[in-house]
Amino acid sequence: MSRISIKQLKNGEMQGKDLIENYALRKVEIKTKESDGKSFLSLEVGDATGRVDAVLWNEADAVYKQISPGDVVQVKAVVGRYKDNVQLRIENIRKCERNEYDLAEILASSAFTRSELESFLRAEMAGIKNPALAKLLKLFFDDREFMREFLEAPAAKLWHHGWIGGLAEHTVSVCRLARAALKNYQLLDPDILITGCLLHDIGKIREFTVSSFVDYSDDGRLMGHIVLGDQMLLERMAKIKDFPRESAKRLRHILLSHHGEKEKGSPVVPATLEALVVHHCDLMDAHAAAYERIIRREGVNSKRWSEYVNLIDRFIYLAREEGAAENPQLF
Repeated sequence: MSRISIKQLKNGEMQGKDLIENYALRKVEIKTKESDGKSFLSLEVGDATGRVDAVLWNEADAVYKQISPGDVVQVKAVVGRYKDNVQLRIENIRKCERNEYDLAEILASSAFTRSELESFLRAEMAGIKNPALAKLLKLFFDDREFMREFLEAPAAKLWHHGWIGGLAEHTVSVCRLARAALKNYQLLDPDILITGCLLHDIGKIREFTVSSFVDYSDDGRLMGHIVLGDQMLLERMAKIKDFPRESAKRLRHILLSHHGEKEKGSPVVPATLEALVVHHCDLMDAHAAAYERIIRREGVNSKRWSEYVNLIDRFIYLAREEGAAENPQLF
């Protein structure tokens, strides 16, 4: 029998049906009913295709001690709805052993292989002519442990490229958008620009942890990837004798300003042409990739509008022209 994914649960055909399936436990919280004071569990489960809320009414206190976020759990449940959203009404739940599930079904991964993503990154590095910047990039990407972490890291928890390999995908996309900008703006320094693109999100390898789902690390919550990335940049620069001070300032500024606004997490706003372009390329790729994810996930059964997207305070129009490509290429 084929596996029932979270995406399938949301298409309407599973309403009222029973299922027994394995999912990642993303959240679990014990609560109390106001009517009679009995405990129940409010949960969120997910897999590589999405996430959904769930509730368990029986033996909540005992079950709460047996499971934790990050576990892969097997649930026996009925597919229902609550406040117009799909909800699993769980009858039984238990933690799975590692040999009971395929992690690739639980955790989403890039459509590209590691070797493909690495070749994309090295192609961008190959165009750097400035010796100090080329040496800096080699200190990062020729470090096998750093490259492994970079190729495995997600670019976000949920919004964009929130999967294994997502950080490398996003980085390459930002580089390619920036190379297009080079054709229009002659005052851009191509080496500073592309080096900044390649390094702008390096702090994300320390910001996130990956188990059966993506979450923030302690350092990620306490400092964030901008501060972490700046620390990593300073560490590598210190290993290069007489690294140009002006290049150091301009690169640090790109990392520190790439969110574009202080209200969005950057301590400074873009003050150089290269920093401005990196910010907009980063923002464009993040939002366009997120739109694509939502369109692919929700644009089924002739649905014309997405569910409300709280993060960007809007609905997304899903209807497509007849004959439009169903699966456009990422690169």
